[in-house]
Amino acid sequence: MANLSKFIAYLHEQVASHSIYVWGAQGQLGAAITEAWIKRRETSTVNANRAIAFWKKQCAAGYGDVLRAFDCSGLGVYFLLENGLIKSDTNANGFMGRCKKIAKADLRIGDFVFKTNSTGRATHIGYVADNDLNVIEAKGRDYGVTKSPLKGWDVYGRPPYWTEAEVAELQGVEQPSVKSEGFVFTRVLKYGVRGDDVCELKKLLAAAGFGGLSLTNKNYYSSTRKTVRAYQQANGLDVDGKAGKQTITTLGGVWNG
Repeated sequence: MANLSKFIAYLHEQVASHSIYVWGAQGQLGAAITEAWIKRRETSTVNANRAIAFWKKQCAAGYGDVLRAFDCSGLGVYFLLENGLIKSDTNANGFMGRCKKIAKADLRIGDFVFKTNSTGRATHIGYVADNDLNVIEAKGRDYGVTKSPLKGWDVYGRPPYWTEAEVAELQGVEQPSVKSEGFVFTRVLKYGVRGDDVCELKKLLAAAGFGGLSLTNKNYYSSTRKTVRAYQQANGLDVDGKAGKQTITTLGGVWNG
């Protein structure tokens, strides 16, 4: 998969995983995120308490095993370092300096957008994540990683990390495709099974607001079972962690088991 395609999928995965905002964070996951760690990273007790409150809320909703922690530039830095596209850390202003400035009318998928202060220095960064020019950003301690329409940005930039061929590959393609149409489920899905139907179940869960699972991983492991249980509990179903007729049809899937 091309780097830009991977980047766009990665951004949407962070939204679906309910990833959180912590000052200076760059993709920390799972047990690496604790109250003590957030307090050490954050700029004040007040800000730490805000980040902790949001984190605890996402954990209570079942996302503690899959969410990551980022600040605004860390959301980009983590992916670019992991894929060898940059060699060192940078902040929002550093990213702005690496981008070619463009007009708002020229924006396209994969471009970066910035908010600046009175001196023109970039203080926040977002990433154009689809062909409708929606922006994914690590918005703040009270919001985590969000996707929203393009609004309120000051500077628009074209990063040097994607080729024209990569951009052309995604232009005109809906991003992302979450829920597949026409798939028929024929068996009860439970811990330990594997198959394309597990991916389809994860897509249905994501479309229902219970994301955070890899949509291409065919394994029904503990994270899938936990998400199914959370969905079942939220919708008044039998909470057994198995996706049978009742759960599948409530999700909007087609059952023929």
